[in-house]
Amino acid sequence: MQLVSETDVLSTSYEQAEYIASLVARLKVCITKQLAQMEQAELEAEMVQDMSHISQAAVYAGNLTVDDVVYVKDNLFRCDYSYDWQIGWTCSGTQEEGRVKEKVRFSLEPDGALTFKFLKLEL
Repeated sequence: MQLVSETDVLSTSYEQAEYIASLVARLKVCITKQLAQMEQAELEAEMVQDMSHISQAAVYAGNLTVDDVVYVKDNLFRCDYSYDWQIGWTCSGTQEEGRVKEKVRFSLEPDGALTFKFLKLEL
């Protein structure tokens, strides 16, 4: 999918706003398609953040969705996404669940590649 063309010349702020809105929509579709093609283990390793603030027993339960893509500046964007988590308390037979909302910045490189900038905690 071609996201940016070298011939894209923008002369007015209206054209720039329209172009950015179109680019953001295309980026959201592109990211959503890429996530759908990833194996679950790879998806968890890349997109699912540490959930110890919920519980040490909280695990990824699927349903990762791209909620929004936002233009920040220059070639920098933000991807807002969310996914389900669950805790199975086997001793009581109960289960807790919820949804986590995350954000990650990424850049759109000149060759069209997306470079995500995840914050990872070093423990």
